[in-house]
Amino acid sequence: MGETDEKWGLYMKAMVIMNPTSGKEQAGTYKENIVEQLSSTYEVIVKETQKEHDATLFAREACDEKYEVVVLVGGDGTVHEGIEGIAEQAHRPIVGVVPLGTVNDFARALRLPLEPEEAIAYLGKQTKAVDIGKVNEQYFVNLLAVGSLPDAVGDVSIEQKTALGAFAYFFEGAKAAIANETYTLTLQYDDQQEEMEAMLFLVALTDSVASFRNIATDAEVDDGLLHCYVIKAGSLLDTTRVMTTLFSGDFSDDTSVHYFTTNCVNIASSEPYALNVDGDMMGQLPARIEVLKQHIHVFHGQV
Repeated sequence: MGETDEKWGLYMKAMVIMNPTSGKEQAGTYKENIVEQLSSTYEVIVKETQKEHDATLFAREACDEKYEVVVLVGGDGTVHEGIEGIAEQAHRPIVGVVPLGTVNDFARALRLPLEPEEAIAYLGKQTKAVDIGKVNEQYFVNLLAVGSLPDAVGDVSIEQKTALGAFAYFFEGAKAAIANETYTLTLQYDDQQEEMEAMLFLVALTDSVASFRNIATDAEVDDGLLHCYVIKAGSLLDTTRVMTTLFSGDFSDDTSVHYFTTNCVNIASSEPYALNVDGDMMGQLPARIEVLKQHIHVFHGQV
């Protein structure tokens, strides 16, 4: 049992939401360590997901029952589902992350170790408030994208992720870039409206996108900004150059890239193109994208 919360005379509670198939089905081996790390302060309840959206339902339950902490054990998909259940609730527990996925973008952005046992040591320690993105009625923690590249990335199979890791995203993205399919997008933000032909539109909340740390180098997890990139339509040579820079260095000064920051942007097109939200295909245009500044508290690593 945990220590007593003197204010309420009740045990503080932590819910551990665990995807048992993550980490090559090794998630269960960390359960004892997680419980041990938290049990000196919290009464710990462990929930294991069995199907899609279970993490969202469990996290919502933790909000309704006023748990102090929710720990998400798994990859970015588990983290995304958990945040879906917590965002904009009246009571929002502190969120902990134990990374067991292929990419673990949110854990990287929080400067957590990618070795699960090392990340567990940060549970119950230092906290900070971080931003959450909202697109229509959904939420995201890292990235939203529109275009042929995010369509391709959304189709990366579990087998590809297992065999190639983060390189699977680069491989599929490069194939999409060569196809050079473009879109006509209308953007409204602040007091501006712009229409342009684009191959790709990215909205980043953090500096870790598919494990690459060179894309949104200025993005901070708590700056209250959407970091937006429009990769404009161009020749195959232009596209190849931009894609090379995209995965290897900062492209914010590239003339083929329109970069801006805002706290809210509306995006529309003549076609209802799909949205890639935190690596999964969810919803379609038109979309209103906004940032919920410093919306949740998290346990984080070394800054």
